[in-house]
Amino acid sequence: MNTQNRAIKLSIMFIFSAVLVFHFLILAGVIPYENTWGGRLKSHQEMIQFETISIAVNLFFMFLVAVKAKWLKINFPGRLLTVLFWGMSLIFAVNTLGNLVAINSLEKYIATPITLILSILTAILAREKASA
Repeated sequence: MNTQNRAIKLSIMFIFSAVLVFHFLILAGVIPYENTWGGRLKSHQEMIQFETISIAVNLFFMFLVAVKAKWLKINFPGRLLTVLFWGMSLIFAVNTLGNLVAINSLEKYIATPITLILSILTAILAREKASA
């Protein structure tokens, strides 16, 4: 793995780690859930559901990056991994658009560039050859 690709994978893992900390802080009540999800959550129970799903999805994305980086010795079909990374890139691109219309300005100005960066970096990994 070349240095640029390693840096991309480490950057993605760092961002996902920070996002996980953020979601756990929301679950713990340190960050008010009203400041998340575009300001559209209506109850504590809804927040728990959304945050649990978000944490699971982020852990799955981290797993895929670890597989792509060969940090995990798992025989994972290269084509499937490529498709999943293109899917991730699309999800982050759509999420970027959603963040742009968020009610909360903090989410709009912090989450938007993060999801845009993740969209670009996961697209780069999707283009990377399966053997890399």
